[in-house]
Amino acid sequence: MALNTVIFDMDGLLIDSEPLWQEAANEAMQKLGVMLDEELYATTIGLRTSEFLHFWFNRYNINQNLVPSTEAEITGLVIAKVGANGSLMPGVIETLDFFENKHFQIGLATSSPLLLVDTVLEKTGLTGRFQAITSAEHLPNGKPHPQVYLDCAALLKSQPTACVCFEDSFNGMIAAKAARMKCVVVPDSGAFENKRWEAADLKIPTLREFDEIAFSKLNG
Repeated sequence: MALNTVIFDMDGLLIDSEPLWQEAANEAMQKLGVMLDEELYATTIGLRTSEFLHFWFNRYNINQNLVPSTEAEITGLVIAKVGANGSLMPGVIETLDFFENKHFQIGLATSSPLLLVDTVLEKTGLTGRFQAITSAEHLPNGKPHPQVYLDCAALLKSQPTACVCFEDSFNGMIAAKAARMKCVVVPDSGAFENKRWEAADLKIPTLREFDEIAFSKLNG
């Protein structure tokens, strides 16, 4: 089926917020006496904050009753950090323009809460660029479950097989592929050569490298 819809992840793809999430998580977890292992932390990118905390709390035998308050603390820290220091990733505007010029439906599907989405869109000037926005915040399962992508496609009245998703995380890539959508991954430079990205339909170093030739590889 020919592609007619594009759906973007948000954190780490549209906005350089992954370092801010890591800062906030470290600040909150240090209060609980925990230092987050860098390598293990990388495997949790793309999870909802509650799932992220359940993972670490289980690992360090921290009282699970503290998850809601710690989640609220981390989210509040990230919103403040994005508001102060959030910046667009390279190539975002150009890629949005590319798909708008092709008259694609454009959506946003994120694991982050909608309150943060609003902050990001306002900070980056992207308000109004998406016809549908879905969050896994209150879904039974977040990424790598595909529901947030399927919900976004449904709002756009698009078939999943007519959608291409842009992701920066492994969990997000798995969610997109599980939804039967094409997936372009834009990994962090330090993980670019990891073989796990081979499940994607296309891998590029930044959104700046997405062009007509890249699109033709997806839409052939």
